[in-house]
Amino acid sequence: MKHIHSGSCSCNKTIRLTLGSLIDWCGGESELSEALRKKSVQGLWHDSRKVQPGSVFVAMGSDRDDGHAYVEAAFKAGALAAIVKKKKDVVCSAAYRKRLIKVSDPLKAVQKAAARYRKEMGILFVGITGSNGKTTTRTFISSVLRQEFDIGETYGNFNNHIGVPLSILRFKGDEWAGIIEMGANHEREIHELSRIVRPDIAVITNIGYGHVGLFGSLANTTRAKFEIADGLSSDGFMLLNGDDPRLVKAAKERGLKTIFYGMSSNCQIRPDSVGIDNEKKVYFRLNGTVFHLSMPGRHFIYSALPAICIGRRCGIPDEIIAETLASQKPLSMRGTVQVKNGVSFIVDCYNANPSSMKSAIAYLADMAETSKRVAVVGDMLELGSYSKRLHRELGKDLVKAGVKKIIAVGEYASDVAGAAVEAGISSKRVFTAENSEQAVQIAQNEILDGDMVLLKGSRGVHLETLFEKF
Repeated sequence: MKHIHSGSCSCNKTIRLTLGSLIDWCGGESELSEALRKKSVQGLWHDSRKVQPGSVFVAMGSDRDDGHAYVEAAFKAGALAAIVKKKKDVVCSAAYRKRLIKVSDPLKAVQKAAARYRKEMGILFVGITGSNGKTTTRTFISSVLRQEFDIGETYGNFNNHIGVPLSILRFKGDEWAGIIEMGANHEREIHELSRIVRPDIAVITNIGYGHVGLFGSLANTTRAKFEIADGLSSDGFMLLNGDDPRLVKAAKERGLKTIFYGMSSNCQIRPDSVGIDNEKKVYFRLNGTVFHLSMPGRHFIYSALPAICIGRRCGIPDEIIAETLASQKPLSMRGTVQVKNGVSFIVDCYNANPSSMKSAIAYLADMAETSKRVAVVGDMLELGSYSKRLHRELGKDLVKAGVKKIIAVGEYASDVAGAAVEAGISSKRVFTAENSEQAVQIAQNEILDGDMVLLKGSRGVHLETLFEKF
């Protein structure tokens, strides 16, 4: 493991993931030749369409689609081997049968192999979870560390029980650190992921209502996210948002070594001042260094602070950290500002929950004067019994932020609209749509040149359609 207690980290050995190692770590049975066993593995895939030469295909089974049906296709795409279930009758050419790795459960096998690979690498691992901002925080941390070191990280959006082990097994074996994002929609999921990742630093961005319909309550959500501590290395520490009272309380109850970041007085990593420049971009001063972010939105500070903390502890100078953070751009559909036909759009359609909605609304308020603020908001999904109340709160928040027009889209559109009117906005400036197609028609009539339009909703609402068709 990399030690960071003195404020810097140390390098580690290189390990190569071979087919032989993979078979041993999976507990698999195979007739692979010794020559093939010595071959290096170029990643693992559970989608045969993405298999590349030198990789290994993992046949995952489901009621909807069984990966065992695609073993032949994976081999034809260049797979070195395929991990399959022992009791499955796999249909593939005789030439490929000796390259099958048979296990009791392919998913558990790759999880076991990933845990062993992580242990053998012995490098610094940072685990990240939370209700909002996981991907941006992970990207900021990885980008900062990559200025000095070779970094492995979560592949794309591979942050669940399948994606995390596959991400780790894609590492080359000579990385200096691994940055892994962990998502979950039920309790014990992050517990299992943390036992694989064994983070030396565990970051929790916040606790919010995302997936609360699946967890049942915010208390359950807090417990689920804090499972990241279950696999924490013996000399590791938690890096937590100190402005979130649930995280502060949970940290005290667990008694773990913790560093807090945020704006509150209890935070060790706390900006001395925060401002917005003439281009509506955020900057802040921390211990004498001014950090500029290339995107508007004060909430991005909460992704920058963990990156600064970890970068500093790994010996990266502030000027390099500052340059790196200043170069970061919003990820696709996560707050990018795009102009079309004289109208500016904040395209934030990747996902939505109450916490991220509040951040997006504040972002809109920072970006435009009141007379130009328009919000097109879609349903926030997976809120369960909290749905109606939280959508009504959204309507009130929009009015408090001085939004001049509201287009609410989806099943809970009437709840958003009704609460907004009750909060004081004219009913003539509030519109409802069943879907994004209807929203397009309303927008074309109601959005004016010079407006700044927030597009924010859960992925399933497809609000990006409005921008595409405007």
